Amino acid sequence: MKITAFFGLLILSAAVAPAAPAAPAATASSEDLGVLVLGDTGKGTAGQQQVADALPEFCRTRRCDFAILLGDNFYNSGVKSLNDPKFKTRFEDLYAKLGIEFWAVLGNHDYGFALSRGNIQAQIDYTRLSSSWRMPTRYYSFTAHGIEFIGLDTVALPRDSRQQEWLSRQLQKPKVGHRVVFGHFPVHSSGQHGDTPYMRDTIAPQFCGQADVYMSGHDHHLEHLKTDCGVHLVLSGAGAESREVSQGNPRSLFAASKIGFSYLSRTAGSELNVQYFDAQLNRLAGFSLDKN
Repeated sequence: MKITAFFGLLILSAAVAPAAPAAPAATASSEDLGVLVLGDTGKGTAGQQQVADALPEFCRTRRCDFAILLGDNFYNSGVKSLNDPKFKTRFEDLYAKLGIEFWAVLGNHDYGFALSRGNIQAQIDYTRLSSSWRMPTRYYSFTAHGIEFIGLDTVALPRDSRQQEWLSRQLQKPKVGHRVVFGHFPVHSSGQHGDTPYMRDTIAPQFCGQADVYMSGHDHHLEHLKTDCGVHLVLSGAGAESREVSQGNPRSLFAASKIGFSYLSRTAGSELNVQYFDAQLNRLAGFSLDKN
């Protein structure tokens, strides 16, 4: 399988290895694409290890073509250089054994804080040193099996006019198949941080009719929500720890305070499925979208 990624004027081609929460699970035999989706992974804790250890077992029976990392890849303040040991201890040692590529975007902890800044360029440059890590630039797009994926740097987005213009152009292109957007900050959330006002008020309206799914992390739980115009919101920030979620959010179709991950797959009939799993590989919920 080929993944073709687009960012600015540069085109990168990289080879990779092989509607209601009660929707039935797709089976491995019916899937022609399978994507692991994890967020807020980089804590170096027992919780991160537990979720990482579950992935090889999951991929033995389900198709896993590549993975998406939704930011906060390295706590608490990103990495300092290309030689930072966190690349090994919090990424390679845990995930490289899967033999697939991990397409990552940036979170607020990757940027760090005033007294401890993260080295964003090091995460980008690490792409050329690793057979698993993929972050070609701060924001990018690629197509896999007819599905367009758009990765955003939502931390910088509110003040990044160039990225705003790029995103607008991407979303205005004709949507041939499914279009999946992913970034760190959520649009809506029932978790500790709640909605992200800029994403909710400025970015999410642009998704209407132009994107099918927006995937995010930041809050440390698993959740499925929908926007007013019907865009599905996948919150998958439980890759290392879980936090409590508020009850009664009318937009929320499912929420669980459990460590785990999400799994996006497409069937041979072009149906897109998203399922949620905990670290014991119990299926918690799922939903489906047809090719239209």
